[in-house]
Amino acid sequence: MKRVLVDTNVIASFLTDRNATQQAKAAALFEAAEARRVEIVVAQLVAAELVDVLRNVYAVSRVEAAATLKDLLALPGLRAVGTLPWPRLFELWPGVVPDFADAALAAICEAEAGSAIATFDGMFRRRLARLGIPSHW
Repeated sequence: MKRVLVDTNVIASFLTDRNATQQAKAAALFEAAEARRVEIVVAQLVAAELVDVLRNVYAVSRVEAAATLKDLLALPGLRAVGTLPWPRLFELWPGVVPDFADAALAAICEAEAGSAIATFDGMFRRRLARLGIPSHW
């Protein structure tokens, strides 16, 4: 089964109406996970970033953010990971991939053999391509 690490922007698009096109793509990915056609991998740092985005961009209360994250992580076809390959992270960040969270996702993806990353960030996708890390879209 294909594994797809999701960037924070994918989950934010899934949960909000910030961009209808992105929301539809994210929803299709989550539906594929529910049908067990893919496994969505949510890195611990993505969960932390998501809470920050919900709280600070969308003014969601702590209680609502906690409930949202709990419900998200309980969805079928999702797996949360907390392990970060620190040596590889420091090979990538800050020189090759300047954003810490993006570098961490790239390092985790490399450790999760056969994985791809779903992101709506075009610059990050280009960096992934240069590293030979597949993008989901």
